[in-house]
Amino acid sequence: MRRRRLWALGVVVLLTVWLLWDNSALQVSTFVIEDEDLPSAFDGFRIAQVSDLHNAPFWEKVAEALEELEPDLIVLTGDLIDSSRTDVEAALAFAQEAAEIAPCYYVSGNHEAWSPGYWDALCVGLSRAGVVMLEDEKTVLEREGETVNLLGLRDPAFGSDQASVLTALTAGEGYTILLSHRPELFELYVRSGVDLVFTGHAHGGQFRIPFLGGLIAPDQGFLPEFDAGLYEKSGTSML
Repeated sequence: MRRRRLWALGVVVLLTVWLLWDNSALQVSTFVIEDEDLPSAFDGFRIAQVSDLHNAPFWEKVAEALEELEPDLIVLTGDLIDSSRTDVEAALAFAQEAAEIAPCYYVSGNHEAWSPGYWDALCVGLSRAGVVMLEDEKTVLEREGETVNLLGLRDPAFGSDQASVLTALTAGEGYTILLSHRPELFELYVRSGVDLVFTGHAHGGQFRIPFLGGLIAPDQGFLPEFDAGLYEKSGTSML
């Protein structure tokens, strides 16, 4: 009995150490998007995405990794802050570092909506840092005379109607890149004809089981369909 208890304690200790390490270990995932509709001037265009930092204390490591990647564009897809331990100053310090590396664009996540007392300060700080906020807005990226549309959806936790907003934003022609916090809305993105979507929220499935994938994700439940990586359907790619 005593030996079994010692074994059980050892397993718990090892699992705890592994979880603590895994929650702060930094890994860069690289994906290549091939699309004949993408303007030739954007061939080789490098976009670095950061999502769901949740005021993580290792944000400086993330900034260092971004600088090494030398991206043409940086996108922040929500939950830059955490509603349970909000630190706007830390979030803005990271945003400032990111904006000095490359043009930086941001959309909100549910934790921003859950932190109404900090939202205004975050918006002002991001603007001052040089980060462009795309909250239900559209802008145009230009390179060597060619353009792509860059759209941003405000998180539905703010009460916005994603479908109607996206219909308005996608009106017109051209290659379209969408920033949105929610991967579970993939079918909406497909119906809207978006070419490329950057999302977050799933946290890789919170816990990942080898050969199985994510165990659970917000708003998707157990064994989520969209936990990490690249998904493609009917001409729409979602990361």
